[in-house]
Amino acid sequence: MKFIRAILFLPVLFFISPALLILGVIILLMDTKEGPLRSLLADEVRAYGLDVGFERFMQNIFIPTYRHNVQSFVLGGAGFLVVTVGLRGLGVLPVTVVYFSLGVEFMLLVIWAITVYFTPEEPITENPAVLVHQSHPVQQPLAPDRSDRMVATMKELSAQLALLESRLRTTESRFEQLGNLVGGVKALDGHVCLSERLLQHPADRAVIVDNPHNILSSHGHSPAAEKY
Repeated sequence: MKFIRAILFLPVLFFISPALLILGVIILLMDTKEGPLRSLLADEVRAYGLDVGFERFMQNIFIPTYRHNVQSFVLGGAGFLVVTVGLRGLGVLPVTVVYFSLGVEFMLLVIWAITVYFTPEEPITENPAVLVHQSHPVQQPLAPDRSDRMVATMKELSAQLALLESRLRTTESRFEQLGNLVGGVKALDGHVCLSERLLQHPADRAVIVDNPHNILSSHGHSPAAEKY
């Protein structure tokens, strides 16, 4: 089975061999605070073997150190490719430059794919109660019944309506008292006008004794008419 997998992997390995060559050159030349990359890779391979050692080297050393550098080079290569294609469309650059930029961008993308492939997977942070494969899910506290919440809401609404009704009744009584007060003020104004008329025309006092509601002045007008 491993032999078949190796045969199937050979075309892929041949296809990405330029990117692997660039990655090998980077490992041979670059250094870190802990030491050269080639020495760190050799230590991992001697301790854990080629497969596990190379995986540990990528996860613990290369990716944490050069992850952002690889991404920046990929974006820079994409910008270079866009510029070359645009200039080729204007007839400024030959086709060879476009092919070269395509090759550079392809190798950078392959290196980025390798770094993403060896990036450690994040642990599952989902609540175990919602995972299907859990045989004994954790029991979560039951949420309050919707009917209880609806009843509580209706009670609160009824209380607010009763409070609003009482305030409306209080407002109506205040308006009624205000109307009575206005009527009293008008009656008092009428008495004041009558007193002023009697002071100005003393002869009307006899008429008031006979018929207080029909007070006539010497000119034939009532005080109410004079008031208006």
